[in-house]
Amino acid sequence: MECCIVPNSTVLCNLRQHFNKYDSKHKKKPPMIRAIVAFLASVLTVVQAFSIYIQGQTLCFNNGCAIVDSLTTVSPLYFNIAGFLFFQTLFWCLLWGRDGSGYWHKFARLLLLAGLCAEAVLVFFQYSIVTVFCSYCMVVFAFIVLLNVLSGPRQIFRGIVLFSAVTAACFGLQFRAAGGSGLGLDAGSMAIAVGEKKEAQHYLFFSSTCAHCEKVIDALREENSCTVRFNPIERIEDFAFPGVEYFAEYNPEINLNFLKSLAIKEIPVLVSSQQQNIIVLRGEQGIREYLDENCRETKAIDYSGTSSVVPTEYMILPGVGNQGDDACPVAADCDPEVSGEAAGKQ
Repeated sequence: MECCIVPNSTVLCNLRQHFNKYDSKHKKKPPMIRAIVAFLASVLTVVQAFSIYIQGQTLCFNNGCAIVDSLTTVSPLYFNIAGFLFFQTLFWCLLWGRDGSGYWHKFARLLLLAGLCAEAVLVFFQYSIVTVFCSYCMVVFAFIVLLNVLSGPRQIFRGIVLFSAVTAACFGLQFRAAGGSGLGLDAGSMAIAVGEKKEAQHYLFFSSTCAHCEKVIDALREENSCTVRFNPIERIEDFAFPGVEYFAEYNPEINLNFLKSLAIKEIPVLVSSQQQNIIVLRGEQGIREYLDENCRETKAIDYSGTSSVVPTEYMILPGVGNQGDDACPVAADCDPEVSGEAAGKQ
């Protein structure tokens, strides 16, 4: 108990002692609420980890999770294991800090600020690079924000400052090559043919043993006015196309993971970024029809009315490229006698 040495300050001392008793009485409640929230978040991450390990796919409310996962260098399984360990550490720190130990609370607050900084980078990545949000990632982000809010006004202020600083730093950097479309697929391009029409960016996914891919490439060799990037699903040593710019460093795994993220199992596939829409065409016939109408001296087709599309989402045109008719399986080669070389002739 503190002594009141200032005259006429008895009332102030009594009020101070009253608030101290109040804080002492209720100080266990906020840590327990935060501990419960941290425990629930750890349950969510471990369920997600088991889903990935057993079923090979994430639990998500939209296709954003698969797209984000395909553009990371670390497996989503390890991400969720790290998230589980993070929330479990918070849970035990808050649980052990029920007796008022300042050490555990300080360590928990430090972890929460670190988690908020990491989430700032991930939110920026989804907004600026992938251009689609992962619903599961947003739920985890909400848990971390809630835990920071429950930690008091000082923690909220510190969190806002750090989150804003990291976000501002991310927006001040360029994470993709100049002229990229933001899809994150430029790193998988082995070559680019720059055409007169530069409004839309096109990505052709193909294989060196796919006969249907060869016919699409032949159609581009005959006449092409669009800018097309060539994204093979495997490493190709011999590729010839007139007037293209070659890239020595490219990663075919990015292209394969992208197709898997959209549950596409056949090639060729053409991804076309048109203003607010991203169109995905499958199969030789649909792609050649699109090229004839849009990349040659003919009237272009307006695809905007074929389906209602949310801006920056992926629209896979229905009825294009029936399986087995004019496409090759991604996991297997086409008949060598039919396919020939997909990328070796002028």
